[in-house]
Amino acid sequence: MSQAGTQKAAALLLALGEEATAAVFRYLSPLEVGRLGAAMRELEVLPRERVREILRDYHAEAAEQTGFAADTGRFLDETLKRALNPERAQMLLQRLGAGGAQALEKLAWREPAEIAGLLETQPPQLIAVVCARLPRDVAAAVLELLPGKTRADTLSSLAHSDAPDAGMLGELDDWLATLDQGEPPQGEAAAARLLGQMSPGSVAAALGQLDQNDAGLAARLRARNLVFEDLMRLPEAGRKTFLRNVGARTLLHALKGSDGRVFAALAAVMSPTAARRMKDDLDTLGAVPVTAIQAAQDEAGATLRRLVAEGAIDYPEEETA
Repeated sequence: MSQAGTQKAAALLLALGEEATAAVFRYLSPLEVGRLGAAMRELEVLPRERVREILRDYHAEAAEQTGFAADTGRFLDETLKRALNPERAQMLLQRLGAGGAQALEKLAWREPAEIAGLLETQPPQLIAVVCARLPRDVAAAVLELLPGKTRADTLSSLAHSDAPDAGMLGELDDWLATLDQGEPPQGEAAAARLLGQMSPGSVAAALGQLDQNDAGLAARLRARNLVFEDLMRLPEAGRKTFLRNVGARTLLHALKGSDGRVFAALAAVMSPTAARRMKDDLDTLGAVPVTAIQAAQDEAGATLRRLVAEGAIDYPEEETA
């Protein structure tokens, strides 16, 4: 829904009153409720003529519409039955009965960024099953936040409608069971997660200010959010360790989309022969799809973060050139 449409819907709900609004909210997804709620808070007292205009518009639009059922649970159930083998689909629906359905309903009310963080380490088939049971707008927002390769694999699983086997169903049950048990991130983990969802400019400003008060904390938060381009800020020993732990194909595809400074930083710690060979490989690689480049950079960034977390690479407390 457009911003204008959201504001118009918010105005209508305010005009209809609390009970009607509560009844409408029961049929909306968490994201829709959040957006409408925010729009309702922003509206000033509505003039009477504006209320009449909104109601006239909705009456005219409703007269041109045909009715449709709003039973989204039944819609999703029928969709799964059509998409999957009937017997396996029924098994899936049974396994995602009271407990699983309740857990998924609670999951849908979390922020998309939090859901993506919970899902990103799971198998794409499991992510696909979860996304198929989330409200459509929530699932779309979650997919946008997943790493490129994970997102592509999840979409492939959804497109092929592969029915999960018994092992995957058990894995799904186990994962859903952990949602209520897991504590929300605290301390540095919570701060790092929030930084990961902010714009680069805001992150740089926040960490720059934090550098003045607690440079050690700022460095640790940077380490938790390292990306491929941060390789050029690592000391020589760290770049060498990274090269020993990253796949050759992953590195080439990631470098294909970089601005050249990362290549220069890595070539500086390689032998002349190895650096020349890497440059020749890049020159002969040809065109690489943007999705493949993004997936490779995501994978390389994950490798860098893992090495820092394991202590194999010491991340400097102050940025280095």
